[in-house]
Parts: sequence; C-alpha cells; structure tokens
Amino acid sequence: MIAHGPDVHPGFSGGVSAALGSGPRYENGDDPGPFYFGALAANAAYGFRPAKDSRPAMSLGIQGPTERGAAADVYLQAPRKWISPVAAGVGLLAEFPDRRLMPYLQTGVTSSSGFGLNVAVGRYADKSSRASYTVWENALVNWLTVEAPVGALMSLHLHGGFASGHVKKQYSFDTTPYVDEDRWVMLGGITLEIHR
Repeated sequence: MIAHGPDVHPGFSGGVSAALGSGPRYENGDDPGPFYFGALAANAAYGFRPAKDSRPAMSLGIQGPTERGAAADVYLQAPRKWISPVAAGVGLLAEFPDRRLMPYLQTGVTSSSGFGLNVAVGRYADKSSRASYTVWENALVNWLTVEAPVGALMSLHLHGGFASGHVKKQYSFDTTPYVDEDRWVMLGGITLEIHR
C-alpha cells in the first residue's frame, strides 16, 4: 500500500495502515483474492525537502509486515515550483526478501489546512517458486486517497482502490498450468500518519 501522500513531509513520519481486499473467491473458494489479501502494517519514513521549491523532494520509507515480509518505499517528488498547487512524483515499492517491485506514479492536491485528495497507480509483475509449483502474477493497482488532518501532527488517509491482472500457477512436474486466469479485487484501507 502507498501509505503517504504526494507531497513529502520533511523529517521523520510514521504510521499504521490497514487494508482489505474484496472480490471473487478463486480456486474453488480456496484463494480469497488475486493480489493482496489484506494487511495490517506499520510504516516509517524520512522526508528530505530542500529549502528551494525548485528542487525535488525525496522520501525513504519502510513498512511491515507485508504479504511477503517487509517493503521499502522510495519516492521522488517533482519540484513544487514546477506544478504547484499540484504535488506529483514517482516511487518504487520493493517487497523483500522476494524482491517484488512495483513502480508507481502519485499525484494530488493538499490544502493549506491539510485536507487532500490524491491518486496512485502502480504496476508489478512477479514470479515466485514454491516447493512443487510456480506462480506468475501481474497487476495494475489503482488507489484513490482522501487525506484529513487529525490535530497538528497527524493525518488520516482513507484509501479506496482496484487491482486487476493475471495469475498463472503451474506444478513443477507438469507443462500445463492448473490456474491461468484474469483476476480482480476491490481494495479499501486506512492509514493514520504521524509527522512533523
């Protein structure tokens, strides 16, 4: 989950996120969703914001646990001077130890009082091997987030999203996949962020 807004907060920030997927159950009801099954994760980040708005800002973050362990989030915001009042940037969410990478774009607006609206779009393709089978998965993940201040040092992010893609599963001893289908899921989430 992209747990931050498009405008980098300087210094340390941290928070807690909860997400849940809803949609068709796959594989005779055994597989509840195609991509993220839901998560409760803590996150921490440090934002670098230069004094001049003509320079880009950057945020380095970590979150965990995720479906695959933990994730690092690197986000680079375009200089505020270029596109103000809109904030926009590119990021990379990298899960480890499996090394699933999801590059993403994020853009939105935030008022001086801290209310905001942003959208994030990411895509990933992943191959993972288990003891007796291999899974190929790719997805386009879209998030729409509403941000509201909760006191001077906190903000609440309400997330809604949609992910769609393709999943293929194949036994190691077989040449024909036993799962080869398009999948989708609706996503919902909430993040409580503490920042300077």
